[in-house]
Amino acid sequence: MQKLFQFLYRYRTFILFIFLQIVSIGFIVQSNSYQGAVYFNSANRFSGNVLSYINNVYGYFRLQQINEQLAEENAQLRKSLTIQKNLLNSQIASKADSLRDHAFQFRSARVINNSTTRFNNYITLNKGYADSIKPGMGVISPLGVVGKINACSNHFSTAISLLHGKWSVSGQIVKGKIDGTVKWDGKNPRYAEMLYVGLHHKVQVNDSIVTTGYNSVYPSGIPIGKVFKVEQDKGRPFFKIKVLLATDFSKLSYVYIIENSLAFEKDSLEQDTLQTMNINKKSSNK
Repeated sequence: MQKLFQFLYRYRTFILFIFLQIVSIGFIVQSNSYQGAVYFNSANRFSGNVLSYINNVYGYFRLQQINEQLAEENAQLRKSLTIQKNLLNSQIASKADSLRDHAFQFRSARVINNSTTRFNNYITLNKGYADSIKPGMGVISPLGVVGKINACSNHFSTAISLLHGKWSVSGQIVKGKIDGTVKWDGKNPRYAEMLYVGLHHKVQVNDSIVTTGYNSVYPSGIPIGKVFKVEQDKGRPFFKIKVLLATDFSKLSYVYIIENSLAFEKDSLEQDTLQTMNINKKSSNK
C-alpha cells in the first residue's frame, strides 16, 4: 500500500493532467453535437470491433461443441428420412410396417483415430457401451457407408472400416437393381471393387451403388459409391467393376452409428433356418 501511495505521489502531476484531459473531452462532447456524434460513432465502432473479435475467438473454441450438436441433429434427420422413405415405398402402412420403419436408430459419434494405409483398417470412435453402442452396429458418414462396430469398451468403440481386406458389404446398382458385393482390394482408399455382377447386366459408368438392406447392419439405400470403370473379368462370367467410394476415409470427422432393433430377431430366424436345412440335408444323406 505504501508503494502505491509513493507511485501516485511521484506521478501526481501526470495523473492530474490525464484526469483534466478526460474531463475536458467530456465537456466538449456534451456541449458540441458534432464532436459528440463523432465520439459516440467512433466508440461504437471500436466496441463493435472488439466484441466481434471476442465473439470470433469464443466461437472458434466452441467449434467442437457446435459440430457435435449438428451431428446429433443430423442423426435425428436421418432417422426421419429413413422412416419417410420406407412409408413412401409402402402403399399400406400396417402395424408391422410401422415397427420396421422405426427399427433403425442413428447416434452420432466423433472419430478419434482412423487408419487408411493398412490392408485391414480400423476406426476408433468416442462412444461405447455407456452410449448403448454394441458390436455389429453399422457405421456411416454423412456421405455413405463407413464400416461396422467390431469391439466396445464403456466409452469407446472400434469399427472395421470398409477399407478392410476381410470385410465386404452387400450393394446394389440402382439402375437395373443389380445386386453384388462391394469389397476393398487393399490398394487406393478412394476405390473398391464390386464383385459377382453377371455379364448379362447393363452397367454404366457413374451408376449409383447403394446398400441392399438384405442384412441387419444398414437400411436400404445408403450410398456406397459410383461405378468408376467397367471391364470384363477375364475367364469369368462377371464384370470387373471399379467403384469410387462415396466416403472419403481420409477426411472422416463425425459418423453415425446405426442400431437395428429388429436385428436380433432377423438374425436368429436366419440361423435357425440354416440349422434346420443342415439337419434335413444330413437326414436325407443317410
